[in-house]
Amino acid sequence: MKIAIKVFMGFLALCAVLGGIMSFLWGRAANRNDYFATDATVRPLPLPLPFPSGLIYQSSPDSSVLIGSQKREPSLFEISAFDRATAHKLWQLPFTGTIVGQTNARILVYEATTSAVHFINPRTGQITRTVSPAPAPLTNPSSLYTGMAFTDDLYLTTKPLYKQVVRDGKVDTSWKIGITAKHWETNETAWFLPPVQQIVIIEHPPIVSGDNVLVINPEQKVGEGHSYQVISLKTGAELHRSVTEGTYYSPGNDQFFERTNTFVRQLDPFTQKERWRLNGNFSFGQLWQIGDQLTILSRHPDGAHNSIRIVASVSGHILSQFDVPFFNDTAIKGAYLIRDNQVFLHFDQPNFAEPGTLLYDYWVCYDPQTQQALWRTDFHSESISSLLPFITL
Repeated sequence: MKIAIKVFMGFLALCAVLGGIMSFLWGRAANRNDYFATDATVRPLPLPLPFPSGLIYQSSPDSSVLIGSQKREPSLFEISAFDRATAHKLWQLPFTGTIVGQTNARILVYEATTSAVHFINPRTGQITRTVSPAPAPLTNPSSLYTGMAFTDDLYLTTKPLYKQVVRDGKVDTSWKIGITAKHWETNETAWFLPPVQQIVIIEHPPIVSGDNVLVINPEQKVGEGHSYQVISLKTGAELHRSVTEGTYYSPGNDQFFERTNTFVRQLDPFTQKERWRLNGNFSFGQLWQIGDQLTILSRHPDGAHNSIRIVASVSGHILSQFDVPFFNDTAIKGAYLIRDNQVFLHFDQPNFAEPGTLLYDYWVCYDPQTQQALWRTDFHSESISSLLPFITL
């Protein structure tokens, strides 16, 4: 009992500290006058195809189809599909719901009003299967889908330390911290993977690839490094584990990257085969992928500013390299090089006062030679940001 009380009090203290930090960060960034390029001319980013604005786009199991979501109420979205090559609208679901994930062939949509999960054909919009009632981790107030992965037979759930699975208004204590694989039809546990390191927050969902599952484990302490595991999808047995002194990145596609202070490389986590490597100074680094371009941000050796490398993610070829100042009041989240060699910097910041929204999300046309902003998009360009990985400018 005493231990439980101490754990609970520790959780409250952690929440208070995190809340204070978030409030401080939100307060610093809440003044638009402090944003980078706030006084620059505002222009729309010219798009090659007439995709509707106001939607948030994402990929689908069919590479020729993009899925668009438009928020109507908290956790309720209108969901539609578009042909990637023409921007032609293919279908729209007749109900509102939430996209919770996908299998290798279907989009999964949770419909709260019926407590059902629908398997949707991405090309036709046809519901090919419905599971009802939906598994507890998908329902409110659990909503653990950001740490889940799915196949036709199984759903995998990541349970962190301070998150509970709620069923019929009560906490389901059978769920343990780690990753649990359950069968859709019977809801019986196929296997359980205990955490290598304590899962405090969900940073990476499991990634299913064929008969294997990739699990990325975040660092437990500052400077301790990441690890990853390859797990058998059928049994949950560990097939491989690697550790790095740096950080692993999986941007949500078939590419996987490792960054340390001295190199960045792309590798196949399932075979451990290295595809390319860049050696250099990558201290205080971050990686972001936008389409087929990888942004590598790192501290310049003189310590007075940062450096950006824009790299072809498949080959590792450096497309552009330049220095940028410290953006003290604005969070940079990547850079993008378009056909005429114009550079765009991306900035976005979560709104901690309203979870699920952003304080800002915008792009700045940037001159690396003068380090000046030429123009920028609107401060709320979330739709463009979601679409940019799938089109060519």
